[in-house]
Amino acid sequence: MTVTEAYRNLLSDELPRAIHSERELRKYIARVEELLDLSKRSAAEDRYLELLTVLIDRYEEEHHPIEAPDPIAALKELMLASGVSQAKLSQLLGSSGIVSEVLSGKRALSKTHIKKLCELFGVSADLFV
Repeated sequence: MTVTEAYRNLLSDELPRAIHSERELRKYIARVEELLDLSKRSAAEDRYLELLTVLIDRYEEEHHPIEAPDPIAALKELMLASGVSQAKLSQLLGSSGIVSEVLSGKRALSKTHIKKLCELFGVSADLFV
């Protein structure tokens, strides 16, 4: 049996379609977990897994969107996680006054600040925009 035929059989057994409810979402997630738990998947099962993942992602993006974090909250979390002190940040950004104003929300990060923070923490500029 070819991969295409095996894939067609998987599709005809379960007839996947767009997800419209939390119940359907849970069903598809359970099926994905079953496929992931297999010690060895066929190429057809890999294709089917990819299809289910796309359907799940689409539903979750529409019904459970993840909002971008607040740039200042993200900065504080990065500082905490990496052990960067306010003093070190002051050296990087130019002064303790700037850092204090940024962390209190009284001052926005400049493009130069964002570039330096991205280099320091190894993150995308999108995090601070």
